[in-house]
Amino acid sequence: MIEAGDYQPDTVDVVDLPKDRLMVRPLTRLQLNHRLIYDAAALAVAPVVNNAMPDAVWSSRWWERKRRVLAPTWSWMQMQRAVRRFQKQNPDWHMARTDVTSFYEHIEVDALVEDLNTLSAPKWAVEILSGFLHALNDLNNVSGLPQGPDTSGILANLYLLQIDLEIQRLNFTHFRYSDDIIIFGSDWIQLREVILRINRILRSRNLILSSTKTRIVDSKDVLTEVEDMEKDAINYGVQQKLPDTLKELKLFFDRTVSERPPSARDLKFSLTQLRRAESPHAVSWLLRNLGEIPHLAREVLVYLGRFHETDPRISYAVANSLTDQRLAIYSYAQQHILIYLIKYRIVDTFTQKAAWDILTDRNADGFLREFAARYIGRHPASGDGPRLRLQFMNEENLRVRRALLVACYESGGATNDYLSKISKSHSSLRLTAEYLKSGPKIIPTPQPKDWT
Repeated sequence: MIEAGDYQPDTVDVVDLPKDRLMVRPLTRLQLNHRLIYDAAALAVAPVVNNAMPDAVWSSRWWERKRRVLAPTWSWMQMQRAVRRFQKQNPDWHMARTDVTSFYEHIEVDALVEDLNTLSAPKWAVEILSGFLHALNDLNNVSGLPQGPDTSGILANLYLLQIDLEIQRLNFTHFRYSDDIIIFGSDWIQLREVILRINRILRSRNLILSSTKTRIVDSKDVLTEVEDMEKDAINYGVQQKLPDTLKELKLFFDRTVSERPPSARDLKFSLTQLRRAESPHAVSWLLRNLGEIPHLAREVLVYLGRFHETDPRISYAVANSLTDQRLAIYSYAQQHILIYLIKYRIVDTFTQKAAWDILTDRNADGFLREFAARYIGRHPASGDGPRLRLQFMNEENLRVRRALLVACYESGGATNDYLSKISKSHSSLRLTAEYLKSGPKIIPTPQPKDWT
């Protein structure tokens, strides 16, 4: 095939791959035979390209021992760790961030081929890449490097080598992942000068910096910026089910809970992503520490609910938490515990008594008492029907009264005659009573969005 010259793509599919809610990037779908040729040639030049790359470059690095390119997510995470280590060692330094607009699409094939020849890359591989990329650009609605093949990252690395060398010549520390560039410096003006020099070099290569993504972050904001970059990588990895992402996510969670107190922002993020990844990694820690994080009750219980059927410890721990003194002063936390008990039908004498204690406490918040009433109505003990009716008659809070009326119905303590009397004598409850008279089999429990 190569000897016959039949390796140059004449037709390719270009797919608009969403980058976000608005923008897309062109994903090139090569025919299998053409993809194999392209990958083989790119991998043949990978070792010499890799040797030319400074340690500051983390993307598409060649692993000589395993004879393959390192996993992109792993490489990105490793770079984030290196950036965090450097920031901790230099907390007073500013950070410049930038990337290149439509990087792959604006790579000039002739300039790339010249770079490969300068490195003395295998001649046969350079000739194949040159013919392949020229045909791809000349005969198809594609420009620059094909986006999709991981091997394109190897060639893209080389195209920005001059940027790395210039930053090093100026004695700045930088980190680069493809066209995403991070530069640290103690002086804001000097960082700005580096950005301007980079832009001049890029213009000579038919590239420009993204004006919307180029900025200098003040030293006091660098740590937050770096943490957000790591979260973006994890979020993307979970969505795409990329290898090694779960390992990095677990490490992120472990690092978060090792702090005292753990960052609420990072813990929320960890639990959301672990739930999406269907990983029970956080369950044991949460069951031991439920009382320490009342402000995260919703996120914790939504996460635990994902593993309710497979881990019997969860029902017991959540039920006991209803009377945990560390949580009892937080109506928000108790509300979500009651939602959990209702949703997963957790019933025992202990939780029923705790719910009655909340319902009959006139000093408790009304919204909490509403959920206690609904829990009792769904899971009444012997004699709870008449007791709920008595509580309804003596209740002054309208919303709690409405919840009690529904609880009476659910517990079997509200006949149609009784509901008719309520409808006639209580105008504020008329619609509720008429609805209950229609005989609904299941009455939804108000729940936050995450619980639905």
